[in-house]
Amino acid sequence: MSIQQFTTERLSVRDWQATIDDRSARPRLEKALTVLLTQAVVEHLPPPLQLHGQKGGVSAWVDARAEESDVLLVERRHGGDLIGLMLIAREIDSDDIPTLHIGYLLAEAAWGQGFASELVTGFVCAAQGRPLRLVGGVDGGNPASARVLEKAGFVMAPELSTSESDIYVRYIT
Repeated sequence: MSIQQFTTERLSVRDWQATIDDRSARPRLEKALTVLLTQAVVEHLPPPLQLHGQKGGVSAWVDARAEESDVLLVERRHGGDLIGLMLIAREIDSDDIPTLHIGYLLAEAAWGQGFASELVTGFVCAAQGRPLRLVGGVDGGNPASARVLEKAGFVMAPELSTSESDIYVRYIT
């Protein structure tokens, strides 16, 4: 199960595979990500998602993300500016319902404008009609991200949460 693309009122969201496979498009993407992935943007993310201090820079970061998850480019619908990424990792489990772990990164310039809520809600809408369990983890120091998930119908799952992060779950039937 894979959601390759969807649109919302202000966003166009699409799989990045064609872009990272294109020899002329990938350098432009890497340059944009160098600007987008500031310390503030990645601050509340797990160490593997940190860019700063990673061997190989943004190119190695892109390769690692492509290997471990599906990545969607989040662009303004009008103008096409890259404002973020959505990461989707499938969990291999024995349940009948597939589990997708979702996460997102938005450029600092896009903060506080409702893009995160629009992105997550748009993803939930795009996933309708397929039985799924969506999971999102939130660092304790990032209450805004928790509110985004709650607005999209996720509820905190204390039994899955840890001292480092709160885990939110949304079932789609």
